[in-house]
Amino acid sequence: MGTESSYTVDSTETSLTILETLIESNDPVGVTAIAESVEVSKSVVHNHLSTLCNQGYVVHRDDQYEPALETLTLGSRTRARLPVYRNGRKQIDTLAAATDRAATLFVLEETNIVPVYIAEPTDGWSPEFFEGEPLPLYTNAPGKAIMASLPPEEVTALLDNISLTEITEATITDREELDLYIENIRDEEIVFSKGEHYNGIVGVAAAIAPSERNRAAAIAVHGRSDRLNGRHLSEDIAGQVLSIANSIRADLT
Repeated sequence: MGTESSYTVDSTETSLTILETLIESNDPVGVTAIAESVEVSKSVVHNHLSTLCNQGYVVHRDDQYEPALETLTLGSRTRARLPVYRNGRKQIDTLAAATDRAATLFVLEETNIVPVYIAEPTDGWSPEFFEGEPLPLYTNAPGKAIMASLPPEEVTALLDNISLTEITEATITDREELDLYIENIRDEEIVFSKGEHYNGIVGVAAAIAPSERNRAAAIAVHGRSDRLNGRHLSEDIAGQVLSIANSIRADLT
């Protein structure tokens, strides 16, 4: 979600909420169920659905509604504008194949990081987050790596607009502790996280610093702690992450 503003259009918010409701549902949804979820009348829901259908963002079948694949086009075209994605996608695939773990590319967007590309591993485990899903900066390795790569004043501005909420027992929610943590890893090339957002999940990340053309970004490998630990994590996986990060940096310059 973007930065809040006092200048909003209620009808636009309703349309977007309806579209998000459809996307979050595993099955097509009827007008009554949508109206109950969004807490507006069925006539209002019907009007918004008609507009969304006419614009190609919703499909109507047998009195049920579901999102159209036009939403995929929007996301794909938006992602394709990112130089770090265009230059890094194939190398993220290489990282996933080399580590046999989920490899991801994140970019900074306002006060969140967003996974713009996920290369699935072959071991059957996949991350619980999706491409395009905003994640907190402070609960994971790529977010912390990005913060450590930014000037201190930018990090302060970011954290001033974030509520540090506990997600797991390992989540850092004390601002002074988090500030000190970021300062201590500022000179580190590799950043680790263990169970701070998802219990039992480990991450290792390296930042790709922002430039005039590129947003701040990071690449990461994620996996279960029973399979990512010890020297395998701290040396083998970390070394591969750093190697790919350096390669992407070189391509971008």
